[in-house]
Amino acid sequence: MEVEVPGGSEAVGGGGTDTGSESSFKVSQVEIEDVEENLKNAEAIFEHLEQLPFQVFILSEFGKPIFVNNDRNEGEVVSLAALICAFVSRCQSWGDSLMTMTSQDNHIQFLHKSPLIFCVVSKYPEQLDQQLEVLFEQICSILSKSQLENVYKKKGDNYDLRKLLRGTDRLIDSSISSWRASPINLVDSSISAIPMNPSDREFLSSTMASSMGAAKLDGALFGIMIAKRQIAAIVRFKKYVIHPRDLNILINLVSDTTLQTDAQNWVPICLPRFNDTGFFYAYISYPWCNKEQDVPACLVLLSVKRDHFDGLKEVRHQIVTKLENNSKFFTNFSQAVKTPNLYQISQIGSNSESLWSFLYLNHSSRQVCMSASK
Repeated sequence: MEVEVPGGSEAVGGGGTDTGSESSFKVSQVEIEDVEENLKNAEAIFEHLEQLPFQVFILSEFGKPIFVNNDRNEGEVVSLAALICAFVSRCQSWGDSLMTMTSQDNHIQFLHKSPLIFCVVSKYPEQLDQQLEVLFEQICSILSKSQLENVYKKKGDNYDLRKLLRGTDRLIDSSISSWRASPINLVDSSISAIPMNPSDREFLSSTMASSMGAAKLDGALFGIMIAKRQIAAIVRFKKYVIHPRDLNILINLVSDTTLQTDAQNWVPICLPRFNDTGFFYAYISYPWCNKEQDVPACLVLLSVKRDHFDGLKEVRHQIVTKLENNSKFFTNFSQAVKTPNLYQISQIGSNSESLWSFLYLNHSSRQVCMSASK
């Protein structure tokens, strides 16, 4: 078992990025004439989109709406989905890919990952492509890439994918809200490390590593402690790595308030940067969420074996017991995750009056931190 400490120099590699399939594009369910009836011309279309300060659309490449982040009536969503699909289809018929459009102050970004199309309309152009990639990977965490491709082959072009994604809109909404509120983790696909005393982080990491190693569970690959949407510690077996994008999917999952109870959760989840065709089984626990302690930390243990629940439950017990028995550590840890201290300019040894704030990115570990401003 190898300990990976946030802020350290251990490289976090990633699997290959999804390239999407290059199947021939079909728009048999989209009638361009219907779009023209609802939105008479291009100027009317752009005027309509300009009313949306930030809007995300997810649809099938056959024109079926899947997700819209703001409440809109069904007829309007269907018309806009058909329009987006028609734009993408037309460019593809020319042997090209539609990526961006602009209309006055609006920026429209497209992403076609067969069998899905993603579109975002925003007043701000920064990192829109990455935002859509994150949404694609969020979908793939629920339905693996191979499942997405197979569902339309088996169910047909008219299949409504919302049936399989029912109840998961909140995860997509949470993903959108998180990077709109704090886009720092979109910077070079990074993760944030919660500020902690180095010796406390070392004790946390070594405790997690020793407990997982002693269990000898073949297939239990990762242990992660998460607090306030930030990483406190990661442990992993040496030859395996977890990409920051996959970590952010896990962070988004454990931030779901429906899971934040003293119950222990066993959740299948696809981490597409690690393997976009298979699933991990995530043992998710909030050991100190009770009213007496109220420490907002989450322990995630990941295994490729579906029968590891009882074994990982015992690992969780060992970790929690050892952490609580060290009263000095647990007091410091509780305070660090309840009221995280922001990094200070003085920590980088600069006395310059011209420096108001800093953002630091470790390129090898993809960990990022940002200071409070003066």
